[in-house]
Amino acid sequence: MLYVRKNMISRRAFNIFSFLVLSLVLFQNSAFSDAKFKIMDMEPISLDVKNIIIKDLYSISFQDPFVEHRMRRSPSDGLIGWTRTILRPVGSDGVATFSILEASASLSSIASDFKFLDLFKNKQTTKITIKLLGKLEIEKQGNNQTGYLDIFASSNKTAPESASISQLENIWDKSLNIAIGKFDEEFREQIQSLSQFLK
Repeated sequence: MLYVRKNMISRRAFNIFSFLVLSLVLFQNSAFSDAKFKIMDMEPISLDVKNIIIKDLYSISFQDPFVEHRMRRSPSDGLIGWTRTILRPVGSDGVATFSILEASASLSSIASDFKFLDLFKNKQTTKITIKLLGKLEIEKQGNNQTGYLDIFASSNKTAPESASISQLENIWDKSLNIAIGKFDEEFREQIQSLSQFLK
């Protein structure tokens, strides 16, 4: 009878342990999941200019809390890729200059008072903030037309304390993807004010 009792206790302990592991996996999956912005699915924007020039005017800071230099794809590279994919010159005159004024990524700690129950939680302990600021300037000498836009977008994403280096890199990639998606949405809305330069 004692032997059966031991088996029952072991099975119960195993079930509790399995539940805790499953809960942790589900929590981590929800923390790392996001709707992905797919740049290749977006319609290109045709500008009535002959050339498009890209200027990266943002200087990467190699000091904390900035981490652009540690990312697999920097925010500047993300914006350059967006510009080359989305903006298309289809005119016979004029120049559009896209300048990257800010493409920063910074890490910060999430401060909170420690509680006993925190021992059983996979708390969010760090946050990455990505800020994108770009300026589009259009000049057509033929009819002496000019126009410009300032586009800003940002994203924040937290990471749990148990995240591995690979998981952190994925979180940073997803945060950049979200910021690029917001930048794209804001640009498409604002470019309508310069409809004379659209084709």
